[in-house]
Amino acid sequence: MLPGGTAYEATVQVSGSEHAFWTPGMMGERVPLQVEDLEVLDPSGPVDYRETGRGVIAFPEGNHTITYRAPVRDNRLVVAFDTPYAVTVALPEGVDVRNPLIGMVSPGGTISPGPNGTTEVTWDRMTVVEVRFYTPDREILLTTFGTIWLAVALVLILPLLISRRKEGE
Repeated sequence: MLPGGTAYEATVQVSGSEHAFWTPGMMGERVPLQVEDLEVLDPSGPVDYRETGRGVIAFPEGNHTITYRAPVRDNRLVVAFDTPYAVTVALPEGVDVRNPLIGMVSPGGTISPGPNGTTEVTWDRMTVVEVRFYTPDREILLTTFGTIWLAVALVLILPLLISRRKEGE
């Protein structure tokens, strides 16, 4: 993921002559993914490709490395593949996923510290991975909001408990 959490860069190893860029929609349907800085490489260098449909590219048969950049929306990264891949997501410094109230990692993900203050999340063989991340500002906001509501709850419940205790005497 790029600093700021607004986009990510990806590298995918593929075999074949076609690759589709997509993300799951609200009902699990395939929504074509808008990618930028797309490059298809084989062992000898860049390979020409052509777009064959929305989010689908075709290239000569073989083993290729595809690199691209795509946007991240609403602090939520979802990446989907046609076949299972080993996936690693490197979150930049200042972005976290460990608070379960505001962060989330799809099942099977392992969170570990990475180099230079980054956080890495890895999966062994997944077709869809999801990461919901947050910044320290959001964590402070959640803590403040939770503290205020806890104080309000105590102010409202404490008199009720005291009055019930007096009635029981």
